[in-house]
Amino acid sequence: MDDYQTIAYYISDYGYGHVTRSLAIIRRLCDHERIQIIICHAFAFNFINQALSELILAGKVRMRRLENDMGYVLKPHSLQPDRHQLAIKCTRFIHELPLAVKREVSFLRNQHVDLVIGDIPPVPFKAARLVSVPSIGLSNFTWFTAYNSLLPDEVLRPFFDCYKEMDYFFALAGSKEPQWGREANTNVAFFSRPPQMGIVHNIRKSVDPKGNQIVVFFGLGMRINAGNLNAYKLWHSRNCVFLVSENLDIEGETIYKIPGDEAESQNYLAASDLVISKPGWSTVAEAVNAHKPLILVKRNNMPEDEHTIGYLQKHGGCELIRWEQMNKFTITDDLLHQLDKQKNRSMMNSENVLNDLADEIQTILYHKQDGYS
Repeated sequence: MDDYQTIAYYISDYGYGHVTRSLAIIRRLCDHERIQIIICHAFAFNFINQALSELILAGKVRMRRLENDMGYVLKPHSLQPDRHQLAIKCTRFIHELPLAVKREVSFLRNQHVDLVIGDIPPVPFKAARLVSVPSIGLSNFTWFTAYNSLLPDEVLRPFFDCYKEMDYFFALAGSKEPQWGREANTNVAFFSRPPQMGIVHNIRKSVDPKGNQIVVFFGLGMRINAGNLNAYKLWHSRNCVFLVSENLDIEGETIYKIPGDEAESQNYLAASDLVISKPGWSTVAEAVNAHKPLILVKRNNMPEDEHTIGYLQKHGGCELIRWEQMNKFTITDDLLHQLDKQKNRSMMNSENVLNDLADEIQTILYHKQDGYS
C-alpha cells in the first residue's frame, strides 16, 4: 500500500460520542481508494472493530489500542463533575505527557503518517508538530476549555500547549473554542451516521407492535453511572416505552435495553418519537438529523453542554430539565404539545455536511501546506 495516504485518527476515550461521529467521517473518507486510516483508541475498541469490520478486512482501516485522554471524572450516581478526583487524574496525565508525546513521535515516523486527525486528545497535536505532519482538530470543545471552570490555570497550561500546535480546527456546531491552528476555525454543522431504515422499522415493531405507544430514547452515555433508576416516575409515563443503553441499572415492563454490542445505535434513536439525553454532541446530532424532539438533562460546570444547548435554542429549540429533577419527571400531554414546536427545526443535510467535511480533509491531505514535506 505504498501509494496510499495514511491518516492517524485519534479518538477520545471518554464515552461513545466522539467515537460515533468519528465513524461517520472515517466511513466517508474510506470511500476514497487511496486513503488508509489507523484508528488510535482504547475505550470502545471492540465497538469500533465491529462497526468497521468490512473496512478492516479490506485493509482500509487498522486498529491500534491506545488510551488517549481521561475525560471527566463524575461524582458517584451523578452527571456532575468531581473537581477533586479530576485534579488528581490530571496531575497524573500531565506527569506522563512528555513520554506520551515521545511515543507518538516514534509512531508517526514509523508508520509514515501523512495526516493526524484528533477528536480531541491533546498529545497527537504536539507529536505531529515535532515530526512536521499536518494536523486537524475536530470537536465541539477541547479538554483545555472543558476543564477551564474546574481546574487552575497552571494545570491547564500543558493542555493549551498541545492544542496550540494544531494546524487546523474544525469547530462542530455550537463550539465556542478560541482560534486554534494556522487558519481561521472551520465551522461544521451537525452530522451523524445515517440510520438504516429497514432496521429502524424492525426495532419499532418489536417495542411497539400495536403502534399505539410513544417510544422514548433515554441516553445518559456509556461512561455514566447513574445508580439505581427504578424509582424514577418517568418509567410510568402514560403510553410510553423506553429504549435505554444496557449499562443503565433499570428494569421494567416498559424498558427495552439496547444491546451493549450494538454497533449501529443510531437506528434505535431513529426508531423513537422523542429523545431524552445529556447534551452530548453526537446524540444531539443524531436526534436533529432524524427530526426527533429533544429533552436535555442540564448539568453544571459543563461549558460544551451550555454551548450545544445555546446553539439548539437558536435553531429550533430543545426542552431542558435539571439532573436533580429527573427522579420526579414524567412525560405529559402538555410536554408533548410543547415538543411539537421543535419539529420545525431547520438544519443542514447531514450527508452534505459529511461530504464537504471529507472534501476539506482530503484537500489538506493531498495539498500539504508550506512547512511540511
